[in-house]
Amino acid sequence: MAEPAPEPAPHPLIVIRPLPDVVYLYPTAILTLICGLVVQFGGASENNPGVTGILFTIFFFTNLSMLAFDYTRMTAVALVLGGVILGLLAVLFPGLRTLLHDVLDQPMFMNATYYWIWSGGFGVLLLVVLARTKFDYWEINSNEIIHRRGILGDVERWPAPNTRMSKEIKDVLEYLLFRSGRLVLVPPGEQRAIVIDNVPNINAVEVEIQRVLSTLRVSSDGG
Repeated sequence: MAEPAPEPAPHPLIVIRPLPDVVYLYPTAILTLICGLVVQFGGASENNPGVTGILFTIFFFTNLSMLAFDYTRMTAVALVLGGVILGLLAVLFPGLRTLLHDVLDQPMFMNATYYWIWSGGFGVLLLVVLARTKFDYWEINSNEIIHRRGILGDVERWPAPNTRMSKEIKDVLEYLLFRSGRLVLVPPGEQRAIVIDNVPNINAVEVEIQRVLSTLRVSSDGG
């Protein structure tokens, strides 16, 4: 009696869930919680606002700038060197140190309620946009590139064989926060590239895709 033919091995599947830009504001969300605790339990009051307000404002706009600009490697190095030089100058010149102290010692008061509301708002917003990634994601296997989006499950498909791939890490800060970057795929016969931004763990994803595509090429070459 002939033995049954073995079942074909399942195609390896890679699922990519790109992150929305707003998730890069999570450091500010954490800071709002910390500032709320400091103001609530640290003795700050309207007569003694401390420096939480000005520090929060500077940090928030710095974090927000990540959505407006790309912090390339050169830009990041320049910012670090600029900060080091400014610190050294502040040590060497008391007048500059006094100026920086006056700038940071502004009576910008934000009470605990302000921070609690912002913290809660950030929390809800981040949960909503992360939940959205469950309905807008990419699947890559040895046969197809599939884009699934929407609650109703709209689907786009491209052939995976002979797909060209490249990886871009343009923003150092975004890479530090989520190890994220841009993935560019060019399926055969397509004039427009598929660009997937904010791919978390971009290096690991690239390795997995290369493994899947190389497995396909070996299988095809082997007949």
